[in-house]
Amino acid sequence: MTASGKRRHLSVVPDVPMIVRPSERRGRRAVASYHLRVELDDVSPPIWRQFVVPSNLFLNELHPIVQTVMGWQDSHLHSWVGGEPPASERYEMRDSADEDYVNEDDEVREDRVRLDQVLAEPGELLSYLYDFGDGWEHTIVLERVETGGPAPTVTCLAGARACPPEDCGGPSGYDDLLKVLATPSHPGHHDAGAWVGPGFAPESFAADVVNRNLRLEAVIRDHGPVTDSKFAELLRRIPHQSAPHLFSLLEHAHLTDRLGDIKETQDKATLHLRWFLQRIGSDGITLTQAGYLPPAVVAEMRQTLPGFDDWPATSNRESDQRPVHLLREYAKTLGLVRKYKGKLVRTNLGTSMANDRFRLWCHLIDRLPLGSEQIEREAGYLVLFTLAAGTSSDERRDVVAEGLAALGWQTSDGTIVGREELFWIARPTITFLELTGAMVEGWVQRDQPMDPEWGRLFAQMVLSM
Repeated sequence: MTASGKRRHLSVVPDVPMIVRPSERRGRRAVASYHLRVELDDVSPPIWRQFVVPSNLFLNELHPIVQTVMGWQDSHLHSWVGGEPPASERYEMRDSADEDYVNEDDEVREDRVRLDQVLAEPGELLSYLYDFGDGWEHTIVLERVETGGPAPTVTCLAGARACPPEDCGGPSGYDDLLKVLATPSHPGHHDAGAWVGPGFAPESFAADVVNRNLRLEAVIRDHGPVTDSKFAELLRRIPHQSAPHLFSLLEHAHLTDRLGDIKETQDKATLHLRWFLQRIGSDGITLTQAGYLPPAVVAEMRQTLPGFDDWPATSNRESDQRPVHLLREYAKTLGLVRKYKGKLVRTNLGTSMANDRFRLWCHLIDRLPLGSEQIEREAGYLVLFTLAAGTSSDERRDVVAEGLAALGWQTSDGTIVGREELFWIARPTITFLELTGAMVEGWVQRDQPMDPEWGRLFAQMVLSM
């Protein structure tokens, strides 16, 4: 009854169901083993994989695992969709979010959502979209949950059929491609076979190969370079399936560790250039009429600088002493010296660094690897990596050749770069490292690692920039 005595009309208000999106779930307190199955949509016969992962992975951590178990090359954008309508939501790459592509209420960043929030119970589904142009949609189902044991090692258990080639046009394009490959009389048969390559077999699948690649992924994740370094940018362009030897060395390269005496490394890496800049002095060195360093200076360099007296020629002419000539050329390349009115003089930069070991060290770290061409610098990065990893000279050649091939470099006749050509491609960086003593000359070091520890630390520091 109201104060006026009139009776109010009452009615039952139906409950409004609460919508809980997957990203709002708490996730598991203890890590469980998730048995997942991923299958490509709209492809027949089916292409699928079964694999085990820890339940506490974030979706951005699950992404490279899905790429590897399927066999993709991670060369396109991707996204996820979890939950059932009306609680479904989309999970985007961080780069997409940074570009303001994520602007809807049902879109969040993949690195903020855990797998056990999206898949909580067996039978729940997660959609994974790769390559927005070709539109490869994958359905991931949580088949089984195992609790009580240690966190599992990511492992592929089973699967069927090979991953389609990248950029083949999605499910319909792949279906057309298979028909062409299976029809020798088709006018496009030869070109299609050349495009997919001789090793492509649509029915093939090998779990051991997938698991080897997963182990490489773990090495990359646990021992990779500094994320925003130039070397990390280079590695991201190399499919690890194409360079397994290279990536297997990450664990030995200690790219994020500092194992050694940094002061000793700074002293030895800058010794030759510091001595040369100080010897030039504020007045410079008067060159010979032919433009070379005078014999007296050459003799002094041979007597003073480590390794310079090992050169077989006994003449004190600069043209006969390759180490002397190289040091002069590298000082010029690094912007530290120049010719002026018949003299070799220091630049303003060279003068500022002649007695400042730390500034010269920072300059070297910033400028290496050396080379005017892109291939020279990329080969130089790979040489520095093998130095950091402590390889022998023979292994260095193999790894650098593998890396350049994976980066797409070829000779003019279309063949891959050979082991014997590598010295000339990476020469600017190799000769500088040999000149300073950071790396033993190749003819000395053959099948045994002999490079000094300070040289390895020097390479690690360069690769961190």
